[in-house]
Parts: sequence; structure tokens; C-alpha cells
Amino acid sequence: MNDTYKLDFSQMVENLLSGVMILDKREIVYANTYCYKLLEYNEDDPIKLDEILHPDYYQICKERLNRVYNNQETVELMEQRFIKKCGSIISVELFATPYIVDDRILAQVHFRDISESKQYKEELEHSKHKYRMISENISDIVSEVSLDGTILYISPSIKELIGYDAKHIINEPLLNFIHEDDHSTVLLLKEQLLKGEKQVTIRYRVRKIYGEYVWVESRGKLMHHPKKVTVIIDTRNITQRLKTEKLLRQSEKLAVIGELSAGVVHEIKNPLTSIKGFLQLMEAGTIKTEDYISILNIEIERIEQIASDLLGFAKPSEELKPEYLDVVLDEVIFLLNAQANKKNILIEWEKPSKEITVLGEKNQLKQVFINLVKNAVEASDFNTKISVAMEQREKEVIVRITDQGHGIPEETLSKIGESFFTTKEKGTGLGLMVTHKIIENHKGTIDIESEVGKGSTFTVTLPVFLVNVSA
Repeated sequence: MNDTYKLDFSQMVENLLSGVMILDKREIVYANTYCYKLLEYNEDDPIKLDEILHPDYYQICKERLNRVYNNQETVELMEQRFIKKCGSIISVELFATPYIVDDRILAQVHFRDISESKQYKEELEHSKHKYRMISENISDIVSEVSLDGTILYISPSIKELIGYDAKHIINEPLLNFIHEDDHSTVLLLKEQLLKGEKQVTIRYRVRKIYGEYVWVESRGKLMHHPKKVTVIIDTRNITQRLKTEKLLRQSEKLAVIGELSAGVVHEIKNPLTSIKGFLQLMEAGTIKTEDYISILNIEIERIEQIASDLLGFAKPSEELKPEYLDVVLDEVIFLLNAQANKKNILIEWEKPSKEITVLGEKNQLKQVFINLVKNAVEASDFNTKISVAMEQREKEVIVRITDQGHGIPEETLSKIGESFFTTKEKGTGLGLMVTHKIIENHKGTIDIESEVGKGSTFTVTLPVFLVNVSA
């Protein structure tokens, strides 16, 4: 060491940000400034070990100090509790080592306050425990997926849904467990989030351990980490909900058929009357049979079409396939003309010049437009008209149904489509609720514009089904 410098170690000890005490047996013969500040004693106050040491640690402290005094041993770091002058308790971490002065063995005790870090640690452990309890017992499946589709985390509840243990799924590609036909739907979730959507909800099928599939609904949002971005996904089983929705659609469909039945019977009665009259004339021999066979065939075909449309509409189906939307509207208007004629309402159908195809379930689409056109008829006065128009704009087809009815007040427009909300005296509101749900499942939207006293316009927008034709 360079003799030029004389180091003042006492000054260094006084300025330490940790506590240093010198003990002679159980008497504190020295304590640095940190000790006084931490324990909230004045500089001229005596500090006694038995007063600052928590009673729970009397015995272990005695044993440890004996090791220092008798064996000249440095005792290991351990956690203890001290009592401040005001009576509050703090946690400290300390160790003791021999301090020899003139052949006397004293104990040098070093300690630091760990109360705050201990509290943070306890809170962290408590948070981890709560997270673990939620993660292991929640029925929803929570997962974290990288942008390349790798599963980084998935909650243990996945086992109940599809039979796989979470540990066997982590680090696997998400698409490995999803129905092939739904891959594009899942990839769309990521695309929409990256485009700025805060949260995206999708429905798709996941594969269970033995091969069958179950329908789920997932809500995804982006999670921004310091060096990467991931997708947090909350998933739940919606099999039972889909069954309920299907039953609701079917019950609403049957209710619509019941309301249409009177008009349909009238439509069937007219050609039957003609057929009966011609048959009576033929039987009497007053007309030549061959002259009227074609007319009879036309009337019978009309009856067959009405019956076929009605029975086809009642038949349940869930398969999505390409459908000509203009043909769907043709059949809807054909069915509802009878009901409109009772009020002398003209349904003006502005059919597009070319066929427009959508991916959908025909009877569900018919149910949508029957509900909307029937509502327009019911809302309209006698001797008015309803306009049904369709046009294609790029990748969308737009259908507008406009009536000259009483209109809907502005304050109730936002509630249209909610279950059990209706403006009809005897309505339930389920018809439009089902209508909204069907259009939502077909990736479309419904918008309403209305003015009291002038009428309403319901606008349905659906994605066009574009067929890729290879050269």
C-alpha cells in the first residue's frame, strides 16, 4: 500500500448505506449512522440489542453469536426482524463475523433493510398464485401466440376442451389444431389486429385429441413486449350456444311460416279454382281437353313452386355454399307478394343485370330477407310500395329494402336487433335479432336509416363470393 495515503475506514463505515454494529456479547458498543436512521434513534440514544431484536429471534441470535465468539466463525446470511424505536417492525438480512481487538473477540454485524423488497416479493408471489389459480381453474382457454403462429403459452383448461395437456401444445403451430377450412379465418384475425383493430372476434373449429372437431369463439388482441409483439387469445367452447342459436333460428322460421300460411293458402287456392273449373268443363264436354292441358300444367307447376319454396324454407341446414343472392330474393318476393297484395302494396324488385354469388346457407339468407320484407309490409300503409334493390360494389353486394311506412324514432334505432325489443304491438323482437345474427355469421352487416312519417331503409351488405378461374 502507498504510505502517502492514510485511509479513514471509520468515515467509510459511517457513510455506508447498510447497517454495521459491533457487539460485545449482547451489548452494542458501536452502530453506524445508517443504524440510527433505520431504527429511528437519535444519535445520543443508547441502542440495546434486546430492544431492537424481535423476540422470535432471541434464541437463534444467541446461538449464532456464540459461534462467532467461541469458534471465531462467520455465520451465514439470514433474514431476521428488528423493532424500530416507534415499535414498527422491519425485515432485515444480516450476517455476523468476528472482530478482534486487543485479543478480544467481538462480533461485527452487517445488515440491510429488505422490508420493501420482501413486500414486493410477497406481492409478486401472491400475484403468481392468483394467476396460477385463475389459469388452472378458468373454463376459458387463454393463450399467447407469436406472429408466426407458434403457441407460446396455453392455459391448462385446454385439456378439458380438446383432451391435450398444455405442455404438449406449447411451441406447436396453432394451425395444427384447427380445421383446414377455418385456417383463413384464423389468419384473418392476425391481419385485422395488425391493421389496427383493438380486438377481433372469430369462430372456428378446433381438433380434439381423437380427431373430432368442436366449435369455439376467440377474442384476440395484440400484446406489445419490449422486443416482440404477440397475440393474446381468449377462447371458449360455443357448441351449446350454436345449438341454441340454431333452435332459435328454426323456431323463428316456423313462426314466419305460420304468418305466411294464410297468404300461401290464398296463392294455392287461385290455381286450384282454375283447375277445378277447367276439369268440370272438360267433364261436361263443353271444351276440348287438348286446348287446356298446357294451362292446367302451368297452374299445377305454380302450386308446386309455392309448396317447394315453403317446404325448402322450413328445412334446417347449416352448410355454407355459393348461392345466387338474386335468386334468393326472387323466391322471397314470390312468397311475400300474397301478403303485400292484401294491402295493395307493390313490391318493386330492381333485379341486377348479372347474377351475384355469395357464400352462405340459402334458407338462412331467405329467412333474413323474408323478415326484412315482411316487416316492411307490416310497417307500410295500404296502397304504398316497397323497393328492393341490389347492386355490387367491388367485393361487396348491397341489398336495400325501403318502405313508405311510419318510420322508427331515432332514440330506438340503436336498439333494433336486441332480443325482445320490438316496435310492434304483438312482436317479440326475436325476428330481427335472429336476422342480425345470421348476417353476422355470414360476415356481413345490417344498417338502418329511418325517418318518422317517411319510412325506413334496411341495408344488408355481404361479401361477394369470387370464384378463381385458372387460365
